[in-house]
Amino acid sequence: MTLLDEDQAWALLRALDDPEHLTAPADYDAAATAERFDRLVERLDADFGCRCAVEGTARAASRHGVIVVPAAALAGTGRVTLVVSNFGDLVVTSVDTPDEDPVGAAPAYVAPADLERVEAALDDLGYRVVPEDLLRTTYDGASRLADHYTVEDGPTWWIRFFDYP
Repeated sequence: MTLLDEDQAWALLRALDDPEHLTAPADYDAAATAERFDRLVERLDADFGCRCAVEGTARAASRHGVIVVPAAALAGTGRVTLVVSNFGDLVVTSVDTPDEDPVGAAPAYVAPADLERVEAALDDLGYRVVPEDLLRTTYDGASRLADHYTVEDGPTWWIRFFDYP
């Protein structure tokens, strides 16, 4: 898996931040993006012997979709969630709990071998993983995102590339 370090991620995010294209890059190929996303779902289904849950873009046009590898198919207590953007082959992965986390519960855990299988699928299909904490920082890019999307603390890079309406 191509996990971008902080400098690489910032360089990529800023390069993709075209103020004229908020929901997809200028060279966006919807059919190719959907085909690769479908191949990722098929690969994860096969690798984990399960049916991964898939959510489409009903809420966010800059997000292509979400894939959830269920906890039942993994060793550990968590599930793996992958959020795929329309921009630059970007994806965010996280290990989270399948249900609401009760206060004081231990963090979700997924075995390293399972995470390696997810990473291999992403790498084989050319996705680049952006650290989620970096995306949660305040957006200060080239577009006038604040004019289009208002939140209490201001827009974030997550909103820019994974949650823009």
